[in-house]
Amino acid sequence: MLERFIHDIKNIIAEHHALFGPLDEPYHTILHLTDGGRGGLEHTNSQTSMVPRTSLQPGHVEDYRDLVSLFSHEYVHQWNVKRLRPKLFLDYDLQREINTDLLWWFEGATSWIGDIMCLRSGAWSAEDYFADMKRKLKRHHTRSGSSCQALCEASHEAWIHLYRSHAYSRETQISYYLEGELTMFALDAELRKRSKGENGVCDLMKTLYDKHNIYVEDRSKRGVQYNDIRKALTSLTGGRRLGSFLDDVTKEAGNLDLSRAFSIFGLDYKPSDEPKRKQGTESVVWEHFAQGWLGVHVRSQGNKLKVTSHMQHSPVREHLQVGDEIVSVDAIRVTNAEQLKSTLKGKVGSTARVMFARNSVMHDAVLDVALEPNYPTVTTSNGNRLWKSTIRSRQVDSA
Repeated sequence: MLERFIHDIKNIIAEHHALFGPLDEPYHTILHLTDGGRGGLEHTNSQTSMVPRTSLQPGHVEDYRDLVSLFSHEYVHQWNVKRLRPKLFLDYDLQREINTDLLWWFEGATSWIGDIMCLRSGAWSAEDYFADMKRKLKRHHTRSGSSCQALCEASHEAWIHLYRSHAYSRETQISYYLEGELTMFALDAELRKRSKGENGVCDLMKTLYDKHNIYVEDRSKRGVQYNDIRKALTSLTGGRRLGSFLDDVTKEAGNLDLSRAFSIFGLDYKPSDEPKRKQGTESVVWEHFAQGWLGVHVRSQGNKLKVTSHMQHSPVREHLQVGDEIVSVDAIRVTNAEQLKSTLKGKVGSTARVMFARNSVMHDAVLDVALEPNYPTVTTSNGNRLWKSTIRSRQVDSA
């Protein structure tokens, strides 16, 4: 697996260089293999990343996919963060807070381009890309913060909110990584539609890098502000009328139209098919197999299953509070999320008696069991010529 990883990252690096041009300095990757921890940090000309050791063990497809994505993400930062920065970050004053509204660009756009590079280089297959997209879409749909918080606001408040989450974070806040990436997906679609496939977000980043990196001769041009991104976008072929689009999706909440973006790329975006089950020659009522849903996020702490937050449209919001321990469902003990799902299966449209503890006091309640929402997701990986222009390798162009 290590040999495969080396082969894949060489191709990813070549794809990055085809877009931005090669770097003059040598680059080092320090990879820590852990029991389960995951994260990465970019440095000038290097990265330090940690992933579960299963990432380099045969058979762990999702872990390996994530490893490749993490490497590519941190490598994009050589251009988009280390050399292209918010203007406010050119000279750090470590004695005070310095906020930026642009983390949706410096992390969200990095995530978008990082994963596209995995696909362009062949390190990811189309199946890899869309499996990961489905995961991201599920996160997007099960959090309601996107209707409450705009990307610029989420970025500005990262200093105090991102790393100090609270019980209602999922309902009131967004991740500028995730929502920023999905917004760049939508922006890429709009830009490619108007430019007939000539330009995308990667070209926008290259334009910004060329004009505003920390080494440009004109010091006044170093670093970017929001208006620099907007101006660069509207200067591209196809981007002339996209300034207001950028304003809408970054400065206001709830304006991201993913359905339109998928449609532009010729990708199906719809709820997955309802289960169709048969038993012998007799059709079985599908509700008997449907997944019941309480609309809560839970986490196992020791042998206790704690409510950590509510999902959008949760049917038990008035009964279960964040911090409650769910003890049993219909007299069946539950200690993890899978057990909870199992006890709710086939109970859609009925009720369940839930025993729970709150502040060490036992309670019970008869709760309505809803049908697990069938959120829209991407259901095809073919796409049209605009999608193919997005994922096309540029190594031939740079040869």
